[in-house]
Amino acid sequence: MAKDTSLAAEVDLMRSVRAELSSAPGHENADAVWDRLSAEIDAEPQAANDNRRPWRQTLKYAAVAVLAVAAWQVTVGPRINQVPGEFRAASEQPAAFAFQVKFVESATIGEITALLAPLGGTITDGPSALGLMRISFAEAGLREEALDVLNNSGELVEFVAE
Repeated sequence: MAKDTSLAAEVDLMRSVRAELSSAPGHENADAVWDRLSAEIDAEPQAANDNRRPWRQTLKYAAVAVLAVAAWQVTVGPRINQVPGEFRAASEQPAAFAFQVKFVESATIGEITALLAPLGGTITDGPSALGLMRISFAEAGLREEALDVLNNSGELVEFVAE
């Protein structure tokens, strides 16, 4: 250190840092740390786990689940079937005035809707795996008129099945 001034300056800096840290408030000396640590080691050991029966915690979870189901039934349940006729079960019979149509593959939904709207037809099911769509009508007369029009619409309709 006598020959290297930069090394001497570094050592002086480290000594001053150590002196500042040892005089700082809250600084524990090694004996105080050991006393605290040995007191914790000698203290009465506490149980690592809680061996109480879990039924209280289970009841809490069950109560939360019951409240969640009740809230669902009150808030969401009535809204599910709010609009009658929007959904149809597979076992429910379709409208009486209906038939199936296979449109050409290039037909868009806009073209199909434009064709069906003046006829009074609505798509009530489909397209199926074979590309068939069920078209329903409010009256038998509308159905018969639509059959004639769709059978003569070769540019959009591939075939009509009654």
